[in-house]
Amino acid sequence: MRNGKFGCAVWGCGWVASGHIAAYLKNRDCEFIGLGSRRTESVQAKIAEFQLDNATVYPDLEALLSDDRVDIVSICTPNDLHAKEAMLAAKAGKQIFLEKPAAISSNELDDLINVINEYHTKTVMGLVLRFNPLSIMQKRLIAEGELGNILLANVDYWFGRERNGWMKEGKRSGGAFVLGGCHSVDLARFVLGSDIIAVRGESLQTGSWYDYPAVETAQIRFANGAKGVFSCTLAGFVPYTANLSIIGENGSIINDRFFLKRFREQKDFFQVDTGVKKSGDVYDHPFPAIVTHFVNCLKEDRDSEHNAASAVNSHKACFAICESAASGGDWIEL
Repeated sequence: MRNGKFGCAVWGCGWVASGHIAAYLKNRDCEFIGLGSRRTESVQAKIAEFQLDNATVYPDLEALLSDDRVDIVSICTPNDLHAKEAMLAAKAGKQIFLEKPAAISSNELDDLINVINEYHTKTVMGLVLRFNPLSIMQKRLIAEGELGNILLANVDYWFGRERNGWMKEGKRSGGAFVLGGCHSVDLARFVLGSDIIAVRGESLQTGSWYDYPAVETAQIRFANGAKGVFSCTLAGFVPYTANLSIIGENGSIINDRFFLKRFREQKDFFQVDTGVKKSGDVYDHPFPAIVTHFVNCLKEDRDSEHNAASAVNSHKACFAICESAASGGDWIEL
């Protein structure tokens, strides 16, 4: 820290990096030190967007990690680089704001968690749906028993658009659920407070834009006995849509609509406005809340409850869905 502020830097300057940079600039406990990327033009675009003329530009990750002014590093590079670069950051003594996914394979994820534990690195994942007020309220109601025993939990991640570059390649993106649907898989786990214990998946190859199936579906078994049906599509004529439906013995939730046994007079779902924008735009995501949370954790010298380890089950469920779909839809236990 310098002058009571955490030094922050961003590695990788694609679309999502804007959310990280804006959050650091907004936080009074943070000093934005610098940024870097594999592509010079993407760095210059962020400098122009946020007027970062005084920021340090790092030619490579090694230069960033060698800068003693940097306490927190955001890893915002393509998916297949996350684990490797996060391990380097941990070994360099940095605390890490890691974009999802943490890794694109189970072995890679295990290696990352081992290094984080070895170096006592504090982390927070960019699983933004956990920080939405609506998700927090849903989780609280379930934890307090408002819905009773949960019977069914369904999630959908639909966002049809032609993603470019590395996102078109399965070996770099990890697959549909890993690339985008991991948000919804993690949301189900987070809200229910229950791990996923088994999955079976199916997939659909559609068109030639992606070299992997852009549509994936899955059946899910939760540790608390609930069942689930998950769907994810990166293709099709559909705007950003993240659905969550939960059916319990004493109540049900469909996104921001609630039907609860305690309100016996109600005839239909009632709606609660928590101010959450239904948007896939990184500028609408709660990155400031994530940074504030992580900074508070660092001030208190504790790890975040939203760290990389907390997302292992979500990741392994996504990997297993893809594996099951590729092998004919057999059940896989996690």
